[in-house]
Amino acid sequence: MKKANVLARGACTVTGALLLALAASGSAPLAHAEPGLRAMRADTFLDSLGVNLHLGYRDGAYANARNVADDLAWLGVHHVRDSTPDGSAPFETYLDLAKQGIRFDYLARHDLDISLRQVDRFNAAAPGSVAAVEGFNEIDNFPAQYDGLKGDAAGLAAQTAIYRHVKDDPALAGVTVYDLTGYDIKPVATRSGAADFANAHFYPQNGEQPASNPNHDKWLAWSIDGLKKFALPIVITEFGYFSMPQAGWYMLGVDEPTQAKGVLNGYFDAAAAGVVRTYVYELLDEKPDPQNKSSEMHFGLFRNDNSPKPVAAAIHNLTSILRIRRASADKASPREVPAVTLAGLPVSGNGLLLQKTNGDVVLALWNEVPIWNRATGTPVSNPPAKVEVDFGETVGEVTLYDPTVSGTPLARHRNLRRLVVEVPDHPVLIDVTPAGAEPA
Repeated sequence: MKKANVLARGACTVTGALLLALAASGSAPLAHAEPGLRAMRADTFLDSLGVNLHLGYRDGAYANARNVADDLAWLGVHHVRDSTPDGSAPFETYLDLAKQGIRFDYLARHDLDISLRQVDRFNAAAPGSVAAVEGFNEIDNFPAQYDGLKGDAAGLAAQTAIYRHVKDDPALAGVTVYDLTGYDIKPVATRSGAADFANAHFYPQNGEQPASNPNHDKWLAWSIDGLKKFALPIVITEFGYFSMPQAGWYMLGVDEPTQAKGVLNGYFDAAAAGVVRTYVYELLDEKPDPQNKSSEMHFGLFRNDNSPKPVAAAIHNLTSILRIRRASADKASPREVPAVTLAGLPVSGNGLLLQKTNGDVVLALWNEVPIWNRATGTPVSNPPAKVEVDFGETVGEVTLYDPTVSGTPLARHRNLRRLVVEVPDHPVLIDVTPAGAEPA
């Protein structure tokens, strides 16, 4: 699918027929017609949100397992990525999260046989709580050895062993296998017999946006385009920004409000690009770093004292907004959603259309203009783009939200067809209730 350059051609439309079929089928098809927006169920989008944990790090914030569980519940995120248990944290810590409905992508350690035994043990204790098993992590940074092999050969051989182990065990039916990261994909022709999902990591550099930048840096596209030759669905198992404001070049930190914008945009960009799940790095700032000496200590959605950063509040607001239901939703008969047309979305703009279970449609719009001045190490302030949304017919109610501000509406409008929306450098949500339906 083409992105913002398609959307900027004066207007773009998603038809009601597409969304009606989407609601009936339960799938998340791509709106192929050009120009167009990707459409998916809101539940599918919510299920795409993941976060990295380090439960085995017992000398910092992760030692408080109760905080980890409470933070995930507050965020409304149910998918986590962590290394397989190695005894550093009590096994019950992992099981307690599973009881809360958390599903794990377990990252294999280089002691592969032990890792796979731990996957089997956890799956037996908490059936259905292993969503995926993932191959070795970033073997370009953490060299692999397996079965007498080294480097890429070791990582690829271990990946095949992981795949065979998962697929040969009936108890692991339904568990998917994520590919390893950090190997040279150019000479590798296929992942058949090795992975169900291709896997990428990406960290936007220089405080830039995830997908669209004036200098043509496209961090998301660069991370996933090379994987498309494998014809597999794609996951991103690491993505994030660290909140340690810096000037200069390359891996720069940003301030906390900019981190929130970048992470929200990345979640939406990835979903709009067809990525099945994106795991932000990471839940907690691992240890105190008051002198800002270690970027690794500032990737958290929550600070080391467990207070939420703006990014955590924004994710909490986002998931809360998308789960709002009308009281009469279960009794409502299916309604055809009108065509939605946009005019004035700039080249740097993007959108995603989400179908809620209550029949509402949520249109997410965001404008990926620069958010960080790398020369000064300060945030960039941008005026919002004015975008006219035409709903195709008069709708019952339109509710506007900005998850970086609040989980409650910024404005409500009744019985209208067109609305001019100010689209900032991060997602705003436009919840559309069909005519005749009872508002939330």
